[in-house]
Amino acid sequence: MFRTEEISFPSLGAAIRGTLFLPEADRQVPAIVVCHGALDFKENYSELCAYLARRGIAALSLDMHGHGASEGQRFHVDIGAWVEDIRGAISYLDHCPKVNPSCIGVFGLSSGGTAVLEAALVEPRIKAVITLDATVRNTLSPLGYLGVMILTAIGHITRLITGEDLRVSMVGPFRNAQVACDPEVNRRWKENPKMLSMWAAFPFPGGVPSVVVDTITRVRRIAVPTLVIHGGDDKVDPPETARALYDTLTCAKRLCIIPGNGHLGHMDTHKGQVMELIADWARAHLV
Repeated sequence: MFRTEEISFPSLGAAIRGTLFLPEADRQVPAIVVCHGALDFKENYSELCAYLARRGIAALSLDMHGHGASEGQRFHVDIGAWVEDIRGAISYLDHCPKVNPSCIGVFGLSSGGTAVLEAALVEPRIKAVITLDATVRNTLSPLGYLGVMILTAIGHITRLITGEDLRVSMVGPFRNAQVACDPEVNRRWKENPKMLSMWAAFPFPGGVPSVVVDTITRVRRIAVPTLVIHGGDDKVDPPETARALYDTLTCAKRLCIIPGNGHLGHMDTHKGQVMELIADWARAHLV
């Protein structure tokens, strides 16, 4: 019912890799650019992309700048660069014969949600936005924020002297985080060697934009229909963040809080409900 293609395109001088899931159809289809979060990679979205393709929606899952198979400073979360990655992906889809170039939307989880919201402010080819547990504001405790700022200052000094970021192992703190309500999803996430290698080399200041965010101050300028999905039991970023985002948006919008889901809603207990919401929003606003 669908086929996949490994693709690559340039973004700010770096090669960005992706997997394109294309429905088998005799007409042009709508498409969604799928953006992962900080310290993440595109393969974690294959099930979601396959679901969308079976529903007649092409899905281009990206390794964002510095992540996965893409080039760029390793594990940096440069939202400006990620926005350019999204724009490059849309340009790629513009020239894909099977994709309708006037029917392209974007989806992002966590920091990927930050990126798609920021992209919607500057990219007129985006026709619909979907966020899942998007990071749009600072949710650190005062003590946590102080710690991040201290490490950021040390990182700037390290970068000045060596030309490289300060790399700090965050394996301990990240292993203590509950990213999903499903214990098996939590276990697989925390034992994945690719995740552990990223956690062991968290960059300061390069990774700080994943937690210090002010996107909510700009989202009222988004004009395209926006679906806000959030786990009702998200322990990484509480559902109050989604409510604040929804209240600030002035476009056509919908808010869906999913009880029993954590931060990784596309993999968690109620992933089927999340995937259905994404597909229905795409079909309503892109078809």
